[in-house]
Amino acid sequence: MPRTRLVWHLFATYMVAVATVMAGCYWLASLQLARLADETQFQQMTTLATGLAGAHSAFPQAGDQRIAQQLVRHLSIPAGMSFELLDGGGERLPDSVLEPGDHADPLDRWPDPERLLTETRAGRVARGSRYDATTGSRVLAVTVPFENDGGDTRIVRVLADTRSADRNLSQSLRRLLIGFFIGSLVAILIGWMIAVRVARPARELARTARRVADGEAGVRMPGAEVAEFATIAAAVAVLRDQLVERGLTIGRQDTQQEAVLDSMIEGVLAVDVRQRIVGLNQAAANLLKLDIDAVIRRPLQEVIRNPDLRRFALRAIDCREPVEDDFVLPGPTDHTIRVRGTALRDPSGEGGAVIVLNDVTELERLERIRRDFVANVSHELKTPIASIKGFVETLLDGAIDDADDARRFLDIVARQADRLEAIIEDLLSLSRIEQSEEIGSLPLEPTTILDVLLAARSDCLPRAADRGVPIEIECSDSLVATVNGPLLEQAVLNLIDNAIKYGGRDTPIRVRASLEPDDKKALTILTITVRDEGCGIESEHLPRLFERFYRIDKGRSRQAGGTGLGLSIVKHIVQAHGGTIAVASELGQGSTFTLRLPG
Repeated sequence: MPRTRLVWHLFATYMVAVATVMAGCYWLASLQLARLADETQFQQMTTLATGLAGAHSAFPQAGDQRIAQQLVRHLSIPAGMSFELLDGGGERLPDSVLEPGDHADPLDRWPDPERLLTETRAGRVARGSRYDATTGSRVLAVTVPFENDGGDTRIVRVLADTRSADRNLSQSLRRLLIGFFIGSLVAILIGWMIAVRVARPARELARTARRVADGEAGVRMPGAEVAEFATIAAAVAVLRDQLVERGLTIGRQDTQQEAVLDSMIEGVLAVDVRQRIVGLNQAAANLLKLDIDAVIRRPLQEVIRNPDLRRFALRAIDCREPVEDDFVLPGPTDHTIRVRGTALRDPSGEGGAVIVLNDVTELERLERIRRDFVANVSHELKTPIASIKGFVETLLDGAIDDADDARRFLDIVARQADRLEAIIEDLLSLSRIEQSEEIGSLPLEPTTILDVLLAARSDCLPRAADRGVPIEIECSDSLVATVNGPLLEQAVLNLIDNAIKYGGRDTPIRVRASLEPDDKKALTILTITVRDEGCGIESEHLPRLFERFYRIDKGRSRQAGGTGLGLSIVKHIVQAHGGTIAVASELGQGSTFTLRLPG
């Protein structure tokens, strides 16, 4: 609803006041003028009647027409007046002298004749008036008593109509109305100037307050001569300073809160009591595959298709205590999400809930790896230890006296001890590599890659010759990269040895190295591939192939003499260099391991 400005409120109030005062004054003035006009005419009629009464009482013969005619001619009678002589009963005397013209019965023209006669007989001058419909004006009457020589009471009655006086009064009232109208216009103009002057500080104050409300912090408050406006301006200035300070505080808090939420690896999702999304950090958006700007204020069921999360949101809103649960978020790879919800309550009763989403898929995977590692390492260590213990007990029970059995048992104990030593040595190597990886202290130097590959092949040639496997190397002798030579040699050796063990007999192993540019990172990448033409690896084993002690065929792997740590060592060597390792394999087509290291 539009609101009226202060200047119009003031001006309208002033207009009402001026109109009321002017109308009242005009009404009182018109009454006073009418009363004064009547009083003046009554005074003239009374003077005339009194003079006529004195003149008639001075003649001994009141009916003498000649003397009366002379008296009328010498008297100055105003226009519109007439007079006549009456006896004590109010009857006109035969010798009464009237104003020329036809007149009706005198009693017909009297205003309230009984009262006038009564007052006149009592010796008082009487006055009266009435409205004459014939002439359309009022008729005034004045009666004055006097006594003749015989002591009889006579009455002089003077009659007058007010047509002439009314015309004069109307002219006076019109002039008065014009004067009042001009005065009103002057008063209205003055009132408008006063209203504009009074409203100007309020208008400036309102404009300044609006600018403060719009966020202009540097606006100056207008000065005001009126105490009330000055108080309001001072209060608005205080509010402006408080708003600026509060805005800065809220801005800092929002920035800090946004920074905290964005830095959290946990997803944070806030919903109101109607399950509309009111807050979402980047981690939650990435986890739920949402666009933050597109989902704010939208219902949860419209943007999230997971029914478990929607049911949990309802529980979190309704429960007074925090609630927790786990559910699976389906996708190309399933994610296990652990959620914790806390209900929110505000003074308005709206409320809602804050839900923290934690992707525990990796934690569960690591926990599974840890359990498998403990079980596998226990099994790997238990097998040689049990074998050593069993053969030692057999020797102690008497087999040592049989030279052939003793030697055979001791050979087995030696092989199991070597196996145990290999496992421990691989575990120590992994520990050293991981330590270097964590602290970033791996020493690197320019190294000729061909020398590294030849050294690794040299160590593997005896085992390759036993299986009839040729090892082919494709690498430029000028290829140089900044790496840790011994560790890279060990990684390539493990891959070649793994290919010899699990590849086919009489099938070649191809080792290739090259430098390739990486446009995204503006550096070169050393790529080393080791390919065999063996039986290949099923795809379900590929994600866990680099875990410690993970074996595809446990019996065959142990028979081949592996510790189950070779590929895990390769992975950590590559990660210590800041690189990546990948494997591609098809059943019956062989396997290809690819190392990519910063060159």
